[in-house]
Amino acid sequence: MSCSGLIEMLVRRHMEKQKVIGVIVARKHSRRIKGKNLRLLGYSIGKPEPLVCWTFKCARQAESLDRIVVSTDDPKVRDLALEYKIEVPFFPRPPELSVDCDTALVLQHVVEFLEEKEDYHPSHVVLLQSTSPFRYPEDINHCVEIAKKTGCDTCLSVRKVTEFPQWMFRPMTTDSDIRLEPYLGVDLVGDVLVSQTLPKLWFPSGAVYVTKTEFIRKGRIFGKDIRGYEMPPERSIDIENETDFHVAEVILEERAKKKFEKSWTKERSE
Repeated sequence: MSCSGLIEMLVRRHMEKQKVIGVIVARKHSRRIKGKNLRLLGYSIGKPEPLVCWTFKCARQAESLDRIVVSTDDPKVRDLALEYKIEVPFFPRPPELSVDCDTALVLQHVVEFLEEKEDYHPSHVVLLQSTSPFRYPEDINHCVEIAKKTGCDTCLSVRKVTEFPQWMFRPMTTDSDIRLEPYLGVDLVGDVLVSQTLPKLWFPSGAVYVTKTEFIRKGRIFGKDIRGYEMPPERSIDIENETDFHVAEVILEERAKKKFEKSWTKERSE
């Protein structure tokens, strides 16, 4: 066996030994949309399901996840998770983690609980937010693969930025006639106003975050070595308000049309 072949074999064996746990976070109360995780999505295709179930189904199909758990304070989410064979190792999640707080603390609680109660020590934690219904299992698998192969601290799904920080403003007054100034302090003239001349930037899509457990233990999702996995805009939707729900339904309807047209075209050609 060549030296490169030996190294590849050792890397593969090391990757196989690493345990990866997927954690779906879904608290009961949402500030923007009441009962968001249980809100039905899929009316446009005649198959409405609770929002959180879209993530349950995707996670179950992701081969890179050795284990999947949900952290919630909602008994209805817990019951749905069990129906989809998602583990609920504790219920409810602590009250201090069921309000607006850093999601890293929720993950930290999961890791500490499993280490203490089950002596379970994963190498990586995969955060799966219920507000990203259109991620594919392959998106999860690719992020995990990147994290394992590169040895990076964090790998997250990203989308291309269309709203550049050079064009953003900060409010300088609180009255109705808001006085603004450029957020980055740039002179808004010339090439800075042409998107094609600006540097490429990426923004977290919110669909997948893979982090080494050693950072989760410290209450951090991001380490120093961060890698990205680009997702297309139509799979990067992050549902935070009513408009996002409407957009999601349109995307589903368009997907159904394309699937029908492709099937119809195939039947006509046979």
